[in-house]
Amino acid sequence: MTSRNLKITAIVLAICLISYFILSQKIIPQESQVTESKPEVKKFKIDIENLKIEGRKVIGLVSGKEKEMISKIKVSNRPTDHWDDSLEEALRTQGGESLKEVVMKSVDSFVWTENGMALFVESVIVTIKNSRNEETTFRVLVDSQTGKILKNWDQPIYDPVNPRDNFKIKIDPRYHSETGH
Repeated sequence: MTSRNLKITAIVLAICLISYFILSQKIIPQESQVTESKPEVKKFKIDIENLKIEGRKVIGLVSGKEKEMISKIKVSNRPTDHWDDSLEEALRTQGGESLKEVVMKSVDSFVWTENGMALFVESVIVTIKNSRNEETTFRVLVDSQTGKILKNWDQPIYDPVNPRDNFKIKIDPRYHSETGH
C-alpha cells in the first residue's frame, strides 16, 4: 500500500471507530437534568350521572358517549386557590412598566377535555389598564393549578402609531421593488 492509501484507510477507520463509540455509548440522564413529561394521574370523585368531577361539570365529552368517557377520564392537574395570583403575576410580567391595573372576574370553573386529556380550568374575564388609563378586556381559560393561560380570545391589539402624527417607516432599499434589482 502506498502512503496515501494508508492515510485514507486510517482516516476512514478513525471515523468508523469514533462513530461506533458515539452511537454505542448510552447516555443516562441524571435526575436533576431531566423532568418527567408524563402528567401525574390523580383520583377524583366522579359523578357519572351528572357528568361532574369534584363537583365541576365536564366539557368536551363526545355526545352519546359521555358516561363511558367520564368513567375512564384522567385529570392531570388539581385545582388550587392561588391560580389567580400566578395569572396576575404572569400578566404583570408581560405588561411590564406600562401595566397599571389588572382586574380578573371568574366566570366558571369546570373540567375541560380535549384530545384525551382533562384539566381543571377556570374561565376568566381579564381587564387590564395601562399607564395612560387605556383599558381593554379579553377572556381566557386558565389552568386551575398553575394559573397558566391555556386558551384566549378577544385578544387586545395595541397600535402604538397615531396616524395623525405623520408616522413613517423607512424601508430597507434591498426590499423595495422600485430599485431595479
